[in-house]
Amino acid sequence: RVTCSYQMTRLRGSEMEDPLNVNEDRNLIEKESSIATSKLDVSATKATSSYIDSAPPRNKFLCSLSRVFTKNVLLFLAELGGEFIGTFVLTLIAITVSASDILLNTEVGLWNIAFVTGMGVGISIYSTAYFSNSHLNPAVTLAFALVRRRVFSWKKVVPYILVQILAGFLAAAIMYALYWDSIELYELENGIIRGQNNSVATASVFGAYFPNPAFDLYKHDGGDVVSPARAMAIEAWATGILVFMIFSFSDPNNSSVGRVDRKNKSAVPLLIGLTVAVLICLYAPLTQAALNPARDLGPRLFAAAAGWGSVAIPGPKNGFWVYFVGPSIGGPLGGLLYDWVIARVAKSNMKKDPDNQVK
Repeated sequence: RVTCSYQMTRLRGSEMEDPLNVNEDRNLIEKESSIATSKLDVSATKATSSYIDSAPPRNKFLCSLSRVFTKNVLLFLAELGGEFIGTFVLTLIAITVSASDILLNTEVGLWNIAFVTGMGVGISIYSTAYFSNSHLNPAVTLAFALVRRRVFSWKKVVPYILVQILAGFLAAAIMYALYWDSIELYELENGIIRGQNNSVATASVFGAYFPNPAFDLYKHDGGDVVSPARAMAIEAWATGILVFMIFSFSDPNNSSVGRVDRKNKSAVPLLIGLTVAVLICLYAPLTQAALNPARDLGPRLFAAAAGWGSVAIPGPKNGFWVYFVGPSIGGPLGGLLYDWVIARVAKSNMKKDPDNQVK
């Protein structure tokens, strides 16, 4: 206080003696005050450190453990939040564009549905990749846990899959809240009784069916042309291709997609979305190409609760399991093929001829 009073007195004196020196004096006072504040901060830090150091070892260990545990829990919750948001957006877009085409007769067409769904996948990854792994698909989660165990732990598999399915369920609830009157009008105009066999037409807005009820292949023979085993094989094959592409696009050594230092992979979500769009065009007439157990099972569970009952689960020919088992087999196989065969061969070739890699 004495120092401050002296400085203020000196400042006032300088104002009276020479107004031109006022700014210089003020700058000097601010500098001295900043130095004093820094000294106080250092003293406080030393005092805190000495207090922590003087604490019993057990308390220090518990405090450190608590901080690490809290940080890890928060990071994991952020990951789950990202998975929930991304899967919710992806599923909402996929089932809403389908509902728009089937219920409102917008004549969107297969490619338009595929393209919108693929872009939905892309923007879902873009929006969540910075704080989550952005799997958004149980088949992708299983593939990473089985094949890339160094980057994804098995401990996360169950929470990831549960959150993804929950997100799919909520997306179906939101879509139903927006389209329920259109669904009822469509059922009334077409003589559909919800829960009966003919309600597959509206149930397919939520879950996937084989063959696709919107195509003549289903109407001609009641769908017997595609058996559950064949449908499972198609879903496994298509999901295997998808995961193969995901592993390829995200490979740090794949410089055709981005720089090898992993700092420029911004095209990956877009490429994954385009892959989904292409696969839907190829296989949707046969199985609706769900390619994602969460996108199918979450909305299917909601449909079962909303009145479709056995048409949703277990579904015609008891085939609801096709859309979980098929992708769960095909996804890891696709990742395995890339990492254990293609990537290893590519790396060995690069070692033999480093100038031969794509730049």
